[in-house]
Amino acid sequence: MTHDREESPPEIPGYTYLRDLGAGGYSRVYLYEQHMPQREVAVKVMSCGVALGPVSRFESEANLMAQVSSHPAILSIYGAGTADDGRPFLVMEYCPPPQLSTVLRRGPLSVADALSTTIQIAGAVESAHRVGIVHRDIKPANILFTAYRRPVLSDFGISAMSGPRSEGDELRGMSVPWAPPEQLVGSHLADPASDIYSLAATAYAMLTGRSPFEIPEASDSVYELSRRIIKDPLPPLGRQDVPPSLYRVLSVAMDKDPARRYPSALAFARALQQVQAELGLPITAVDLFHAAGDAEPIHDADILFDDPKATRLGVFEPVAEAETQVPVVDVQATDEEPGDGTRRSRLSIGILAAIVTVALVIAAVVSSRMAENSRPVATFATLAPAASADPLGASVTPPRNLVGNLSDDGATVTFTWEAPEEDWDGSFLYREDLAGERDPAMQSTQATTVTLPARSGSTCIEVYSVRADGRTSAPTSLCVSTTAG
Repeated sequence: MTHDREESPPEIPGYTYLRDLGAGGYSRVYLYEQHMPQREVAVKVMSCGVALGPVSRFESEANLMAQVSSHPAILSIYGAGTADDGRPFLVMEYCPPPQLSTVLRRGPLSVADALSTTIQIAGAVESAHRVGIVHRDIKPANILFTAYRRPVLSDFGISAMSGPRSEGDELRGMSVPWAPPEQLVGSHLADPASDIYSLAATAYAMLTGRSPFEIPEASDSVYELSRRIIKDPLPPLGRQDVPPSLYRVLSVAMDKDPARRYPSALAFARALQQVQAELGLPITAVDLFHAAGDAEPIHDADILFDDPKATRLGVFEPVAEAETQVPVVDVQATDEEPGDGTRRSRLSIGILAAIVTVALVIAAVVSSRMAENSRPVATFATLAPAASADPLGASVTPPRNLVGNLSDDGATVTFTWEAPEEDWDGSFLYREDLAGERDPAMQSTQATTVTLPARSGSTCIEVYSVRADGRTSAPTSLCVSTTAG
């Protein structure tokens, strides 16, 4: 098979080739026109002469995407097959450019757009996890936008069912800037926590225009970038319009320890919804898969762990038509005197008008109840926090009794505090509060003490409690007067 033939689009019955869209590691994507129904589609074609492993992964991608592609935030797959020259292909929804990675090369998104996009993709990730699929390659290049400008997650080419993987099955195709530390040190576990990290890293890029540990004008070799991801704390976002709560959410989602991240993509999405509420932004819904036979859209207990009053609404709930009978009132003339008859006639008309109004109200109520009983069960459930949802998780108690002591030589200040409650199994976040300067990155600790260099005038700190479920308290702050130069 020649290289030219590998690069050429295959002849597919029922489709007409339009143009080339790009290439991946073992495949190329072309734009075709489907004849019936007539529409433009993206066709992903596997390169010729590849080993059996990639072929198997290609078939796996088709089967995995078929399970979840009806989700509003996952690229739809329309079909699959094998061309006459033996190359397998997938027929997918065509999303016109630009993809998210291209958008971010022009500059970061607004906070509102970054939150909304991340929450929608989190719903896709959560739905995939619920059927046992871990994406393992979430990054800006794999987030496309439909013709209606809705973000969708694409490229399940290296996805896997959750659980341990064989030692010989390497993470081919892993994208280092977006990979969590456990993947970089050789973990063979397909774990949902890895997707949560990569999605948070993508959200970070939406706010900064670059991957979290990329340093402009610095060495970004694979080794150096991997070292930063594994060892360095999450850099600050460097935007005045980003609230500290959003940085804290991303810090939890990108914790070095997978066990300390949000327990699910949904929990991550709910934390971002709380930031939206804090900023007074519209709350973005989370679309979640559930079985068509379920009596209720959502049954999983973990969905409501942080807000038992969360609303559960079906996305598609057409109201059945109900016939409404409007009573017809026949007002007949009387033989009474003109003056008295006119007054009585007006009174009768008023009474009858009231009766008609009451009848209409009753009919509307009956119609509504009939419609409610005839609604089909929706395929997806839409979640939004209750109006009373606490935007910052203030139900988490801040650290107690924060005190600071200047060292005898005036060079350092040691801050100590107490856990917010007895038998505390959470951790703490802290950072130095530098007035008029960019605050350093948040640091995580299990201890209740930290030593900072003494600053001229005063040395200040913010400390937060982080509960085991990822919820963060409001900060406890303290400044200690110093005379260090």
